[in-house]
Amino acid sequence: MKVAAGELSPAEVRASVKRVSTSETLAGSEKLVRFLKFVVETTLSGHADYLKETIIGVAVFGRVPDYDPKADTIVRSQAWRLRSKLNEYYHSEGADDPVIIDLPRGCYVPVFIRRGGEVTKSPSSLSCQNR
Repeated sequence: MKVAAGELSPAEVRASVKRVSTSETLAGSEKLVRFLKFVVETTLSGHADYLKETIIGVAVFGRVPDYDPKADTIVRSQAWRLRSKLNEYYHSEGADDPVIIDLPRGCYVPVFIRRGGEVTKSPSSLSCQNR
């Protein structure tokens, strides 16, 4: 895969996921790590448009395909927790990480940021419509 100048390579993003996943901040949070890995890998594979609440509920949290996300808010509540943990991580033990993974509010498509540099977004993250 060819990477344009200034863009993050999939290897750089995956290395960042590994650092976050094995951090003290996410220690014991296996579901959040699964959630993070799923949204990042789906985005890196070019399928960010696949990241909808119901899909994540089934793939990550084991919900049945016809579950009602309005009655079962697992994805939204866990997205909130993941955003909080990512913020905590990047303000503490990940303060010097070269890559920041952000999960913008109202969206399940991650954004990848080179610390001190430009934001690298997947094309689908520019028009995120998850609900």
